[in-house]
Amino acid sequence: MNMPAKGYTLEFIQSMLAEKSGRVSGSFKDLRLRTAFQPIFSLPHKRTIGFDTSLRGTDSVGKPVSAETLFAGLDDHAETSLLDLLCTTIHVHNFTAAWKLPGLLFVNLHPEVFLDADPTGEFLASMLGHYRVPGHRLVIDIPGAALCDARLRARLDRYRQLGCLFAIDDFGVDNSDLDTIWETAPAVVKMGRSVIADAISDKRAQQALPRVVSLLHEMGTLVLMEGVETEMEARTAIDAGADFACGFFFGRSYEDPAAYVEPTSLLKHVWTTYKTEHVAATPNMSSTRELLVDESLHSTKVREMRSASPAEINRYRQQRRPYITAIQHSASLVKSGEPLDKACNEFLALPGAISCYILNTDGRQIGGLVASPHAPAPQSVDFSAIAAPSDADWSRREYFRRALNDPEIAQVTRQYCSLDGHTHCVTLSVATTMQGESIVVCGDVDWTSHKRADT
Repeated sequence: MNMPAKGYTLEFIQSMLAEKSGRVSGSFKDLRLRTAFQPIFSLPHKRTIGFDTSLRGTDSVGKPVSAETLFAGLDDHAETSLLDLLCTTIHVHNFTAAWKLPGLLFVNLHPEVFLDADPTGEFLASMLGHYRVPGHRLVIDIPGAALCDARLRARLDRYRQLGCLFAIDDFGVDNSDLDTIWETAPAVVKMGRSVIADAISDKRAQQALPRVVSLLHEMGTLVLMEGVETEMEARTAIDAGADFACGFFFGRSYEDPAAYVEPTSLLKHVWTTYKTEHVAATPNMSSTRELLVDESLHSTKVREMRSASPAEINRYRQQRRPYITAIQHSASLVKSGEPLDKACNEFLALPGAISCYILNTDGRQIGGLVASPHAPAPQSVDFSAIAAPSDADWSRREYFRRALNDPEIAQVTRQYCSLDGHTHCVTLSVATTMQGESIVVCGDVDWTSHKRADT
């Protein structure tokens, strides 16, 4: 089979589909192909934010055939491309047919197909348009085999023209190539099953995991913990500060997302148990983060990011001073009885200010969020909006804990990737009281316009 000069068309791929009750399967040689959807959860929001897809294949007698076996038996690039685009179309069709809520779809592309970005990008553009899927709802896993390819940057740019997001799969705690994260700028880093398993069995791995997650946040990416199979592993993912999690602990995979039921009570139970058993034993993040410099997880870019001259440090301190003054003033006004929307006017008028909000001593938001009318647009997907937060829990966040430990003292985080899509977010927080109850007043700032020189 020869590869068509301009790649396969959507119409040709759709001719290989069979539809039943709104869902489709695909025919390839003597195989039947279907989709399995694994729900992905935002841990702070306790809500589903999308699905990870995998291929389920059966032969002519109904015997399961793994994806690895399917692709290993192909003759050439043309067959590889045909099968990969067919699988992607099946995934997208079944997702859009069944899931009407906001959410993301994570898909894999074969390394050869991914790097053949012009015909693949043309096909994806046609497919996304046909199914009316905004590009930013499609998250493409960057194949591991493509990470060292000299053509990678150009290929990523092609897919970014469609608005697609990227994820790096199977990242490990012992992976020292953080330059790859910096250069590819993925929206999400997926930590494989071995990471959470090692954290359960090895004390050192458990202590290192929160520091790794914190560093990845600082590099501008969010973290998905895969392969969560037990409640202990779910609590470990929370304790590590992971943004997302998926795995059989939360429920089985689904062929039909319409049959999916959110495990709300299970997620709330995990958080309740975590707070009872883990919070008191969690190490202080401000001290443990610095140990990353002496560990195997380092890179040229990380060292550059962490280094700053005395002049740069002084400049940064001058830049952040108005924000500290403003958030302290907001906290004092809230303490005196002023409503938050009026108390935070000074803070929200500053360049880059995003929003202000109040957390109770349990780490949950009190009342609504007050957004700046001049807030910068997010650089990535607003996962908070997708999750529709009504019961978000920020008790695991460093800015919340540090504020409670030092009441009335303004705390300032390093830049980090926030769940609302700001990849250079800085949070300021002050613990005070409101109507006799302890609270934490928080303000988020997009620090993109400021030269980075944090200490």
